[in-house]
Amino acid sequence: MNGNLVEYVKYDASYEEEVIRVFTEAFKNYPLFYNIFEDNFETEEKLLDFYKMVIKAIFKATIRKDACYVGLKDGQVASIIIVESPDNKPIGVWDYIVCGMPGVIMKLGIKNTFKFMDLSDRTEVVVRSIKEPHWYLYFLAVDPEFHGEGIGSDAIRNFLIPLVKKNNGKLITVTTNTEKNVSFYLNNGFSLVEEETLEYNSKPFGNWTFRMDLQ
Repeated sequence: MNGNLVEYVKYDASYEEEVIRVFTEAFKNYPLFYNIFEDNFETEEKLLDFYKMVIKAIFKATIRKDACYVGLKDGQVASIIIVESPDNKPIGVWDYIVCGMPGVIMKLGIKNTFKFMDLSDRTEVVVRSIKEPHWYLYFLAVDPEFHGEGIGSDAIRNFLIPLVKKNNGKLITVTTNTEKNVSFYLNNGFSLVEEETLEYNSKPFGNWTFRMDLQ
């Protein structure tokens, strides 16, 4: 299934190193994965090392249950889509345990790790409350090298929507924790379901839930 700007292929292990690199770069400074941990580390270097560990664990846990697609431009990984179909089971604690969470616990401590996992669950409360069968866009990541080229919009319009329609899907949902993404999703056909403010160790950040009803 081809988009206008990139070609999407199903993820396999041969893409792992490059995909994790793009995933890490795309979500650097993302509130849920980076900013909330700033106070736990004395140096930027230690924070960055920890962040990379978290991203790798989250990526590996997610693809145990959900479909991952890699967007290639001139043979280079330019974007990543991870989507949960209505038939997929939610990611559980065991998925994280076997994918690197013990290393996160060692760095962050058990208490803060479970606070983070609880926080992650709370970001999905609204989207999980939607009763209609829906495809959940878990992650859309674009390599910063390709920002500004329309690859994110292309991924939604020319890959994700056709993929869902091909599988008789009628509804796509997504959440984001950064305000700059709000206009992106609105401009690409999503409607805002709810805006919330969540907290981690008294540090507030936004949480926006969207839906797109397909014809």
